[in-house]
This record gives sequence, structure tokens and C-alpha cells, in this order.
Amino acid sequence: MSDSIKLYIGRNPRSVVASGNGFNLLFERYRMSPGTLLQQQSKTPTVVIRHITNEELHEDNRYFQVTNCIFNGILGLIAINGGVFLGVISGAQNVGFPRWKMTVNGVEPSESIFKVLDVDFYSLDSNVYDLFLLERSEQNHEKLSHEHPCASLKKLYSDGSFYFSKDFDLSNIVKNHGLPHNLEYTIDNQDIAFIWNSSLTTELITWRSRIPLAEKQYFDSSGILTFVIRGFCKTLLVEDGSNTSSVTIISRISTENKKKALDTDGLSTNGKVSGFVETEVVVTTNNFVFSYTQLSANIPLFWEVIDSQILYGRKVRITKDAVHTQAPFDRHFDSLEGKYGVVSILNLIKPKSDTQESLAQLYKQCAEAKGLKITNVEYSSAILSKSPHKLLYLLRQDIFEFGAFAYDINKGIYFGKQTGVLRISAFDSIEKQIMVEKIVSKDILELATNELSDFDVTSSFIDAHDRIWHENSYWLERLFYQNSKNPTKYMKTYSKLFDSKIKLYDPLHFYISRNLRELRSNFTYEKGATFFCGTFNVSGKTATESIDEWIFPPDVQSIADAYIIGLEEVVDLTAGQMLSSDPFVKQYWEKKVLNLINKVSNKRFIRMWSNQLGGVLLMFFMKESEYTNVRHIEGDVKKTGFGGMASNKGAVALSFKYCATSFCIIASHLAAGLENIEQRHNDYKTIFKNIRFSRDLKIKDHDAIIWMGDFNYRILMSNEEVRRLIVSKEYSKLFQKDQLNQQMISGESFPYFHEMPISFPPTYKFDPGTRHYDTSEKMRIPAWTDRILSKGELLKQIKYGCAEGILFSDHRPVYALFEARLTVIDEVKKASLFSQLYDNITQQLADLNEEEKTAFLRDRRLSIHGLDQEALITSPSIRAVAQKRNKKLPPPSSDLKKWWIGGGKQVKVILDVDPVHYMLNPKRNPNPFVEDKEEPLYIPR
Repeated sequence: MSDSIKLYIGRNPRSVVASGNGFNLLFERYRMSPGTLLQQQSKTPTVVIRHITNEELHEDNRYFQVTNCIFNGILGLIAINGGVFLGVISGAQNVGFPRWKMTVNGVEPSESIFKVLDVDFYSLDSNVYDLFLLERSEQNHEKLSHEHPCASLKKLYSDGSFYFSKDFDLSNIVKNHGLPHNLEYTIDNQDIAFIWNSSLTTELITWRSRIPLAEKQYFDSSGILTFVIRGFCKTLLVEDGSNTSSVTIISRISTENKKKALDTDGLSTNGKVSGFVETEVVVTTNNFVFSYTQLSANIPLFWEVIDSQILYGRKVRITKDAVHTQAPFDRHFDSLEGKYGVVSILNLIKPKSDTQESLAQLYKQCAEAKGLKITNVEYSSAILSKSPHKLLYLLRQDIFEFGAFAYDINKGIYFGKQTGVLRISAFDSIEKQIMVEKIVSKDILELATNELSDFDVTSSFIDAHDRIWHENSYWLERLFYQNSKNPTKYMKTYSKLFDSKIKLYDPLHFYISRNLRELRSNFTYEKGATFFCGTFNVSGKTATESIDEWIFPPDVQSIADAYIIGLEEVVDLTAGQMLSSDPFVKQYWEKKVLNLINKVSNKRFIRMWSNQLGGVLLMFFMKESEYTNVRHIEGDVKKTGFGGMASNKGAVALSFKYCATSFCIIASHLAAGLENIEQRHNDYKTIFKNIRFSRDLKIKDHDAIIWMGDFNYRILMSNEEVRRLIVSKEYSKLFQKDQLNQQMISGESFPYFHEMPISFPPTYKFDPGTRHYDTSEKMRIPAWTDRILSKGELLKQIKYGCAEGILFSDHRPVYALFEARLTVIDEVKKASLFSQLYDNITQQLADLNEEEKTAFLRDRRLSIHGLDQEALITSPSIRAVAQKRNKKLPPPSSDLKKWWIGGGKQVKVILDVDPVHYMLNPKRNPNPFVEDKEEPLYIPR
């Protein structure tokens, strides 16, 4: 059984306490003193939340424990008919363990998934329903299911379709999982669209973000808060000695269309659809973890169902044409592409159905306008069952090019990643969609395991695979059928669930947190850090020669704090590979670079993260002493080869937080060829638009961005002239004709990015093993194909060069050194200040009654009586806060009215500079508002 919690009921005033691992969290309705008008009577109900000690919990018998069942966690708070209730999981069954390890005692699960069997809702207002909850009987259960205000929600959450885990992020596919699985990781990374109690936990998560670090960790370890998904989860174990394996299915029903989540309904104006299910198959053996994901959802067009006079007949009517459908259609698929990569549509049509044929044609029209691949299939369920090869023939290209996720447990490396997904739709037929997913799943497993020498697909494994898919189909069909039988009833239930709003009020913590923000300068400071970044197209070679000149160039004297290395063409991809990355190559380069850094440095470095897409490899190495300051490490990839279908070109991206500063690093290989400027521009836009991290974090959302790689931009001059200018080292003349430089000046590719002046010769193309530019029949024009760009005010580039002595490739490696200003939160000082504020304020509250306490804590003025006056009052931030009090900011500006411009006039800026004799200083930050005392804004031409 999962880690259980305890539940207590408090009397006078009524409250409910959830307790786990010694942490006690109290919930109580906010009450004003008698005779005081409650202003929020008709608004969002307010609940007081606070942590109480064990002594408080057990004193004077004020709280009594509910002992008649085992509680597995809370669902959150919900408001119904003016009352507030705490939802609690009161029954659960262990059904899954996607990952495990083999021990002398057999298979030992690494995590556990539980099915919700029962839930209860405890009132924060009265004890009217306590008798039914405290005395478990069939009669009382019936009364709870019919008379309790939350009866419909109790039935919903207890219908066998909800699942939770305390140590596994059920909302994300396995490939997106990091190593830690604590509550902080789950909250930061979970996909809210698949969480079916997110509306009940929103305020709790906000409250958690405001409490001090020590209390937050205490809360996280309590196991009180639980997140549930809806759909189907189960693991079947196939025990076969050394060939032991397990197959797990996790089907997640999305809440993106909220009240219509399971309806027979089309597209909404904001691009959302009903019936959206993400199904993942996870196969685990003693040596590797493999997973594959597919999507099924309603057809994303505007249509409605018309009941036919014919028995069992249902017709569809299209309500909007392609012109009015395209924009929300595009929004829907932009969202999918951002999360899953390439999307290929499979639309299943009932044979001889005119209405479905009309839908299919409109679907195809919108898909082609969006540039999506769509396959309309008119196979009946009987044909799909008897002749699955006919379907697989149509999907063969997608199956090979999307790949699959694969992780080597013993080596600790990823050697396959799924970079695309099938989106399957069938009008009014869940069974048919799942049948197709099962066929594809079996084929994927057989193809992928053919490339693995340590696992055989046995008949018992196939039997387990088919059985678990059958169960998945049964439960999902049952669920959607129940919803379609009585959609109005379920609509009312979903309205209660998704429309509920609660305001949590923790007076003391909120007061302290508000004032801590004003004292921020007392526990934050800035520090510098250096980043060494390098990019190298190695031409598919794992040369044994030294790379010291690149990683430790002569003009960089000190050891950097972090080394981030991007490589291109680390492998030559073979057509038809399912798992398209050679794990040996990745290991080779990781070991080679890390050993070199540790050999030269007197501080130990460790590999923080690495990832590979086809021939692009990105590696991140950091001083071990700084390990704890780097958090939220995530990666993503995007294919751009052959229109996004192949990984011979593309990008690998890294996102992380260093102290309180966010970084994004991208290594990319763009389209080749002198004339392919537009394709490179499209590659840039595709990568910039589609790279996504958790919480929909995009590249542009980071404080600092470094983008490097083989960009393949060329020089628009004749071969002879380029080579002549290289000999005379007139690089500035070459740079004027550089394609990337021209694109950046025009604001096309990489707008607002910065590149330090280039003072080294073009890095491509050389005769391998020599210092001579290309002498082959093609005689390619030398070019700076290998580049490093940056964006962000906190970055300052101080070195930019290439290692001309490394000769084994037809490229030369390029490097850059950056200095970064990091914002650091001193958690010790912050905790100390919190403690001072807490002790001081509790002393001031000690002699006050409840009304006076409320008035004190609602006062926005900072009360620091008795604290270190000199340390706080003299703080510039406190003085600034005091000066700004009672001053209102002007209304937000808009395109029509800008508050800093009077009378609606246009902005005019006059610069007293002669452009004939002066130019902008290229050594400065491109943002003119960033102060730079070292470099003037203009320099003589």
C-alpha cells in the first residue's frame, strides 16, 4: 500500500487536519468575529491553512482521529453550494510498476502506481455528514452516494478510472522523466492537462511556494498532497529467468476541453478537442527501458452529431468550412508539435459513410494547408483485425522515422528517442482507435527489439502485451460509453469539479512572505560564473588525437565553472534505423571531454547532462562543488532534416537553472548548401518555435541563451576572392558578405542575438588531416559555418576563437568564453530572516485577540520592532519600498496609448552622430540600455 496519512477532525471551531510523516496541515473556514460583516459572503470562500505542531494536535482532545479506513492522500479543496470540503483518497489498489530492478529476491519495483477505489469529502463547515463517514456500512455508503453535496464527485473519483503515484510522474511520458521524483519535481514538471484534481490543488501549490524552504521540504515528505490522472494503468510481469520483462500501459485522458473532456464533440475556438487520450506502452527488462507513445482524439474540425431515424444510426453535420476552421486547427497542431515533435495524422473512416467521407476530405484540406501528413483509411474493424499488415504498410515511413524511446539501464545512457507521434481519430469509435494503437505497438516492439541483442519477444510476452491492451480497451470504452449515455449528468459533475474556486489564507506566512520580498536585498546577491562553450562538426569520426587546443585554448588562461560542448555529425545515420543513435559514440565523447577537463583542472568536474539526436550531441559538465546550485535540468530535441522527418539535421536543447538564473543552450545542425538560406532560416524558426520544456517553457523564456552549432551559412563571394582575403586576414570584408551576418542585420534569423567579432579564418571546408581548404572536385568556398551566438543582458562574451591545429575533420572546432552574472538566494540568510520575523511577530500577536490579530496581519506596513534595525532599515530596497508606498503606477500601455508619450505623438529619437565617420561599437551589448562603462556606444569607422 502507498504511504498512508492520518486524518483528524477538530471541534470548536471545526477544522480538518491531514497528517503525514509528522507534518500536520490544518484546514479551517475563515471566520470573522461576531458583529463584523463578512465581505466575502457571496464571493470565493476563504479557507485558513496552517501547519500545527504535534503538541497542538494532541492537546485537550480538541482533535479526534478518523480511524475507520486508510487514507492515501488528499485530492484538495472544493467549494459546493456555499460549503467547502476536503477530498481524501480512502481506498487504493496497487496496479503498476513501470520500472524495476532484479534482486536476489526477484523483481523489486522502483515505483508504484495505485488505482483509486474510493474517496471521501469532509466538510469544513459542519458535522452533518460525519456519521455517514465515521460509521462505515452499506447503508451509510448509499447515503453518502446520494445525499452528500459531493456525492457526484465521490462517484466520479471512485469509478475505477483514476490513478496516482507518490514516486512516479504519471502525467508525463517516461522519456520526459528526470532522475528525482519528489513533490517539487512533480509540481514543476507535471503536465497539468492530464491532472484531474488540478483545480482542487491550485491554491495549495501556491501556498507551498510561499512557505520557507525547511517547512516546504517537511510538507513535501509528508505525502499529503496527491495528483490523479484518469484513464487506465496496469503492469503485467512476464517472468522468464534472464529474459524477465514487464509491459505497462498508461492511458491518460486530457482535461484540456474540461467539461466536454469525454464528449462526442469537435474542435473549440481555442484549438482544444474532446476525447484526447495519450497512451504510452512501457517495456522494462533487466537491461533497458523502452517506451512508445500514441495519441487518439476526436476529429479536430467544427461538427455536431445528429441522431438519425435509422436504428443505431448517427450522422454528423459540419458547422464551419475550412476558412473558418484553419486558425483553431493550426493552434491545436502547434500545441501537439511543441510537445511531441512531428505529428502524422491517421484518420479512420467507416466504409461507405458519406458523412464521414465529407469530414475526411475537410480534415485533409486543413491538414495539407498546415503542412501535415494525413492518411485516411477506410478499413473496417474486421480487416484491421485479420490483416494488420495492410495498415502497417501505410504507416511504415512514420514508424521508422519517429523512432522510439530506449534507455540502457546498466550504461545509464539514452540510445533512442521518439521524435514524432501518430494522432489517430475515428468518428464515434473508441474501439477502432485502440485496435490501431495495439497493432502499431506490437509492430514497434518487434522492430525495436530486433536491434537489441539482450531481449527476445517471446510468445508469453506477446500474450501479456495483447491482454493488457484488451483491458485498456475495455476500460476506456466503458468510460466513454457511460459518458455518452448521460452527457448532461456528467457535464454537471465536471462543472462542479472544474469551476470550483477556493482562496487559501495563511495569515502569518503570507504576512512574512510579503515582507520578505521587500527585504529581498538582504538575502540575495550577484556572483559571476564562466561558461566555456564549444561546437565541432567531427565528420562522423571518433579520432584519438588530442583536443586540448580546443577545450583549453592558449588565450583562455583560467578554468571555467562549466563546459558545454556541442558536436555535429557524431554518427552517420543509416536509413531504416529504429533506434537511431549509437550509444558508443556518446559515451566516447563524454569520457574523452570529461577526462581531459579533470586532468587539467584542480577541481573535480562531473557530467551534469547530455543528450543526442541523430548526429547532434550536447554535453554539460560542471564543477562538482557547484552541483547543488544547478536545478531543473531538462532537455528537448527537434528534427529538421527532410521537412522535420529525419534526424540528420536538427537541434538538441538544454534548460537549467543556475542559482536563480535560467539558461537555455542549443546545439544545432542546419541545412547545408550555398543557396539554402531560406531553408536555414526555416530550420531556425522551427527549432525556436518547437523546442519546449516543462510548463510550456520556451527558448525565449530564459534569462540567458547560448546557441551554437554548424549553422552552415556561407560567404557570398567568389572562391578565389574568399581565399585571397583569408590569406591577407581581411576577415571584416569577408564578414560583410557572410550570410548569417546579413540575416541577423536584416532581423530575419536569430533576431536580438549577439555574436562577438570574428577574428579567426573560416572553419570549413578543409581537406581532412591537412590545413588546406577544399581541393576536391567541388572546391567548396570556405565559410564560417560553425558559430556561437548569445542572448541575454547577464551574459558577456570575452573570447571567440577556433582551434586551427585540430585537423582530423573537414571543420575546425570553435569556442567561446562567457561571463555570466547570477542571482543567488542565500537560503541560510533567508531562513534566518524568516525566523526573526516569525519570532518577532508571534510575540506581538501573543496578547491580541483574534480580531486584533487579523487586523495586524492584514496591515501591509512592515513591522520589524526588535529586529536588527541597522541591517534592515538602511537597506536601499526598504527605503525604496517606503518611498513608493501610496504611489500608483499609470495604467498599462497598449499599441494605442503609451503612458510615456504625451498627446498620442510618435516617438522621435535624435542622435547627434555622423554616420559617415562613426558606427555602433560591435564590442558592446546590442541592447543600448545595458550600461557598459568599458566600451563607448560609437567608434570611428
